[in-house]
Formats: sequence, C-alpha cells, structure tokens
Amino acid sequence: MTSGKQQLYLGLDVGTSGIRAVVSDRKGVCIAGAEDRYLTSAQRLSPTSWVSFCLSVLERLSKDVDLKLIAGLAVDGQSGTVLLCDADGKPLSPAKFYHEEPSEDAKDLLAKALGKGAASLPPTLGRVVDLWTMDRPSTFRVTHQADWIAGQFCGRFDFSDENNALKLGYDPAAKEWVFDPACLPFSAQSLPEVRIPASLAGTLSASMASRTGLSATCKVYTGTTDGMAGFLAASGFADLKPGTAVTSLGTTMVLKAVSPCRVDAGSNGVYSHKLFNHWVAGGASNSGGGVLLKYFAPDQLERLSKQIDPTVSSKLDYYPLTKKGERFPISDPARENSTDPRPSCDVAFLAGLLESIARIERQGYDLLSKKGVPYPAQVRTVGGGSKNLVWNRIRERVLGVPVLTARHSEAAYGAALLASLGGRAR
Repeated sequence: MTSGKQQLYLGLDVGTSGIRAVVSDRKGVCIAGAEDRYLTSAQRLSPTSWVSFCLSVLERLSKDVDLKLIAGLAVDGQSGTVLLCDADGKPLSPAKFYHEEPSEDAKDLLAKALGKGAASLPPTLGRVVDLWTMDRPSTFRVTHQADWIAGQFCGRFDFSDENNALKLGYDPAAKEWVFDPACLPFSAQSLPEVRIPASLAGTLSASMASRTGLSATCKVYTGTTDGMAGFLAASGFADLKPGTAVTSLGTTMVLKAVSPCRVDAGSNGVYSHKLFNHWVAGGASNSGGGVLLKYFAPDQLERLSKQIDPTVSSKLDYYPLTKKGERFPISDPARENSTDPRPSCDVAFLAGLLESIARIERQGYDLLSKKGVPYPAQVRTVGGGSKNLVWNRIRERVLGVPVLTARHSEAAYGAALLASLGGRAR
C-alpha cells in the first residue's frame, strides 16, 4: 500500500472487454493497476455497467494504493462511441458504438440539413442523429464514452477533447466544427465544448468522493480515445517528435506516427489526430493478428513461430484479411483475402503470413512518408502480436529499422500520463 504525501494520477480505460485502471506518479512511474472484465454483452453495452465496473476497479486498486493520494484522473474510451444524456448525466439513449454504421434515414436527414458536405462527415454524427430520432428530446448533451465516464466523476457533461471530437466532425486546426452547428436538426447547444487533452474539466463531485474513496480535491481532466491513449503510453511525452512511430498489432493493425504536418487522405484511409503541438498521422489495416487465428490456434502459432528463420524471405506474397475489404494503406472495400498458394508445410505458410503482414506495415509507413511523415528510425510495437519475437525480427527485416516492444502499452497508462500532465500544468 502506498503512503506518504506523493501525488498520484489515475488513468481509466473503457475498453471493449472491460475497465482497466493504472495509477502512476508525477514522473510516469507505474505504481499499480487493476481491471474488471465484462461477463456479458449486456454489460459491455450498458453505460450504467461502465460506471459500476469503474467503481469495482477502484475498489480493487484501493488494496494497493491509498486513493486519497490520487490528485487527478483522466479517461480514455472507444473512438466514435456516443450516447445522449441530460445535464445531470442521466442517459437519454443507449450507446451507439464505433462499428455501427448510421442508418440511411440519418444520412438523409443530415444531407437535408447540411447539404452536400454531409456525405463527407465522420459517421459519429450520423450515430448521434439516429439516437436523437428515437425520442427527439428538445435538450440533451452529446457525450462520447470517455466524456460521459469523466462526467460521472465531476458532474459535468458539456465537454470533450480534440481526439474524441475529431470523429464527430471537429477540426482541431481551425478549432471549430466542419459543419454549421446551427443547421443541425437539433440544438447546437447539445454539442460539447471541445478542449485539448489534459485540460481541467472539473473537481471530483462530493457523491463520487463518497462512493469511491478518492479525495474530494481530486481533479478530472479531459482524456482521449483508446487509440491515442495507447500511442501515448508507448511513446511517452519525451519522444513526441516527428518520426516517432507505434504499430499496434492486435486483431487488426494500426499505425501511428508523429508528423510535422497534418495528413488526411481519406482515399488511403489516412487521418490525423492533434496531440498538443503535434500531429499524429496514421491508419488502420484490416490485416493483423486476427488473420493468423483464422488458420492456427494460439499454441500452434507459438510452436511454429519458433521454427521460422526470420532472416530468410518466405518468397510468398499474400494479402491476408479476415474478411473482404481493406481500409489502409489502400482503401478498397472489395479487396479479398489472398493467401494462395498455401505450402504443405505449416511453418512455411506461417512465415509467409507473418512476412506479408509486415509488408503491409511497410507499405503503410511508406505511404505516410510520401504524405510528409518522416519514415521512422525505429518502430515501437504493442498488442498481442508484439509478443511474437520471431515476427518482430521479420518486421525488422521488412521495415529496415529496429522494432522494439514498448515498455508500456496499456491505454490506461496513457490516460494516467494525461492526468499527470494536467496536474503539472496547474
């Protein structure tokens, strides 16, 4: 159990499988962590369950950390996941998640309200319209998942951060919405006030101080998306400079790199987040670790990988996908999985898959480089795929730069870093 007068900072990650919390000190040293996983899909979908699981995680943390020492907290959540609530945070709708496409009715309504530009808007605004048309409340707040959880701690539901708001149609360079809010079919006052991550949102409410054991003076800071929190966890603040790159190898593969300029190329699936004075450009491929599980069980992957020589080319050229369609580095909804010919030797086939996914990673960084993002001097890697050391060596050969497993990869740790930055700024 921690003790003394040290100031600690809490990061909460609201993920697809549960809630994860990390506590760090002012220097970014990880002090403790805890998690609680959803048991049912109903829990994953329910905003009230998100809060219950946050409280459960804090109770677990209290066994290792004096919660009264936590000076500030920040929350990251799933990008593009939204719900409507009233001024007190009471949900007025269910949540709509990042993978749910807006209905055609919502698209038509936006097209009539906003004109031709509506077709190029991010899908999150369409999700909001779908939620609003359920009951058409006259007054409400649009809140992203991270905003709503943070609001539960400070009692405010009128704010968001630049990263979450990007997918709602906010331009972080111009500091305004890319559409005219006055033309929306509902009140423009429903939209959040957008701030940079790590901005002060409020102080812990008395009710949450009582329910959690956190100090009544604990500050709540604006957070970010899960992807940006993971990037920040892997990169840290010290290395936020052009060329810093992080590849997340999970079910899919996400590339992010610090850029000296904003890069948005929708035709290639490239977009940019603003992180303080930096741009972080990147894209998400539908290829990744999920493809491997289509052909091999986890224990087979581990056993077969050990038999691969990572210094030797497989001489196989695949484009592995779990289903039809690719987003980045090419945007092609009709792109099919290509894993033929398959050698009779499983070791050779796996080597071809690993090398081909590494080749897609190389194509991604090459594309970003053509758009003005410096090619990385090294790549930090996170996610389940990063634990495969043979694959990392294959990626080094294909990328031509060192591939390093990031010291920290938890999105919750990135959120804790934001909270500590907010605390230092005060």
